[in-house]
Amino acid sequence: MMHVSVRPFALLAASIALASACGGNRPAVAPAVDLAAGPRATPPEAERDGDVLVWGKQGDGRPMTYRVADDGHVLGEEPGIVIATSRGELVWREREAEIKLTGCGEGGPLESLGPGTVTHAWLGPRDDQARQVVVDPGEDGDGAGELSHRVELLGSVGPYLFVREDVFIFACGAHGNTAASFKLWDAEAGKEIDLMHHLPNKDALARSAESLLDEGDRDPEEARQQEDVPELVQILPVHGERGGLRIDAQFARADCYVCSDGLWSGYTRSAIVPSEWMPERFAPWSTPPVAVVKFLQSHPGFALGGWSRS
Repeated sequence: MMHVSVRPFALLAASIALASACGGNRPAVAPAVDLAAGPRATPPEAERDGDVLVWGKQGDGRPMTYRVADDGHVLGEEPGIVIATSRGELVWREREAEIKLTGCGEGGPLESLGPGTVTHAWLGPRDDQARQVVVDPGEDGDGAGELSHRVELLGSVGPYLFVREDVFIFACGAHGNTAASFKLWDAEAGKEIDLMHHLPNKDALARSAESLLDEGDRDPEEARQQEDVPELVQILPVHGERGGLRIDAQFARADCYVCSDGLWSGYTRSAIVPSEWMPERFAPWSTPPVAVVKFLQSHPGFALGGWSRS
């Protein structure tokens, strides 16, 4: 299976190329990012004084960040997502922008074509100076008739942010298509890092994911004859009811367009399995402090996105 690295501004262009080629052939699973790991973030010190920042959602509500004392008492709250780092507290921000689409018909640009939308995402202090650009999708709408790009912050572990992008594009193929990508962002180093290639039991997890995909296939016998081994496309932080952390791994395998399950790119189906792996970088945040435990106990139904200590 083809594996391509995604670089800045490349996701939209690569997605347009795939969408314009949509037909009988199945494109490869959308790529994971392969970048060198940077320096480790500073771990929280158990004896250090400082409030804990807890962010997450209640039900379908918008994300909120709570400032929590060591005894679990809530000192304050604010809308949005705030991450504590040694550089200070950084706010996660998103901005949707319109881009011009040229269309994809043989007659050239379509004058009545509506604009596409892309989402920019960054981290910065509350005055929004010295920002870290996490997602810059570019403005390449050439060859697209429809385009919609979005960003989702899946969760955080201390200063490490798990970020997913997906873009829907119609480029005059048989139909539109969705392409997804994943990045792990280190807010301390201010850059993207890669840990997925360090997953120690990837082959065994891929076989587990393959069994789940075979069992859920419309034609199990045909599925078992698939030569495509599921590809690791992203890792996900999962917090338990008391704040304990585990890391899940998502594997995707190419499939027909109508068989797509919407969990990753078009033409794919995915399975998510517990990895039983705790990267050394994440270990200091694997066991939550008392402040987080008490906060969760007093806020039933709260979906923890992550915590960090200021």
